[in-house]
Amino acid sequence: MKKERSEEELFEKMPVPKAVATLAVPTIIGQIVTMIYNLADTFFVGQMGNPYMVAAVSLVSPWFNLLTALGNLFGLGGGSLISRMIGSNNHRDVKYVSAFSIWGGGITTLLFSLLTYLFRHPLLSFLGASSGTYGYAQSYLLWVVVLGGVPTMLSLTMGNLLRSEGHARQASIGMMFGGILNVVLDPVLIFGFHLDVAGAAIATACSNLASVVFFIVIYLRLKKRTAVSLRPNYFSFRFIRQIFSVGLASALATTLGNASNMVIIKLAAGYGDIPVAAYGIVKRIDQFPLNISMGLCQGFMPLVGYNFASGNYKRMREVSFLRIACIAVPFTSANIPLLIFMDFTVGLYGMIWTQLIVELVMLPISLGMYKYTFRHLKRQ
Repeated sequence: MKKERSEEELFEKMPVPKAVATLAVPTIIGQIVTMIYNLADTFFVGQMGNPYMVAAVSLVSPWFNLLTALGNLFGLGGGSLISRMIGSNNHRDVKYVSAFSIWGGGITTLLFSLLTYLFRHPLLSFLGASSGTYGYAQSYLLWVVVLGGVPTMLSLTMGNLLRSEGHARQASIGMMFGGILNVVLDPVLIFGFHLDVAGAAIATACSNLASVVFFIVIYLRLKKRTAVSLRPNYFSFRFIRQIFSVGLASALATTLGNASNMVIIKLAAGYGDIPVAAYGIVKRIDQFPLNISMGLCQGFMPLVGYNFASGNYKRMREVSFLRIACIAVPFTSANIPLLIFMDFTVGLYGMIWTQLIVELVMLPISLGMYKYTFRHLKRQ
């Protein structure tokens, strides 16, 4: 009964600002820590004084971040459905959703990693690797995507599933644990064992694997206080449509964002490896406000799903703007043709201005979507 009472308190009775804070603050902290350990690879590799190493990390990062898209497809999609199931008092089917999210996501990521390995040579050329960066980029790609892909995706998915039941603190601790471990391992492997770029990649892969182990331990300790199941015998395609209906929008947004980064790095590579390294450093810092927004959105999504399913639309309207995000997703791709146009007409610095131009154009569009959606929700 303790599980149901805590869910009822958090999702139904707690004041909305406090409930959002309870779910979102740990998630935001976790996202900030994740950003810090993404910066750690670039920082420690940069201490080697070799711009080709930094450029190699920058080249591979957008492809590595596609694992986040897979984590969102299965993790956010499955987590959203689980929150709605709990809101409608359907705890029975949660185990099927969670098993599909974990095992389906794991198998899909394994296939992604295998294809990455098989086509690594044309892939690295496509990403913009030069003779100076190729060896470093291949080493980084091997560890973070080919060998570390499944643990990375699973850590994201399992964290989202934990959060869907209101266990935001445990989910964020798992992310923070991996991030802190990565910061510790980076200098040890890079400088202590003289592994250079490979050391940073191994640190990232091991940190994500440690997060997965942490989440498994958390699930085992929760026992009857969680309806989520890790057991493969509950794997089923019964809820694939409901999972992907939410997860696909988030996955597509992440994929298009990384496609945009791939294009700008590819174009920047035409000006040499130094601009690629510089862009990689700046992009890490640029992620800070995005990580804050992602933490907030991921934090309140379980609250929205639960109250939608339970029929408490008044409470849902106080926190729900998911529809705006879904409508805005296709506009993300507008960045790519503009990047190519600015590179052709202005050059390297024209590409750098592209992000600002897109955001200035998108601001009134987003405000219009917000206004329309808010009025529609009020009418309902």
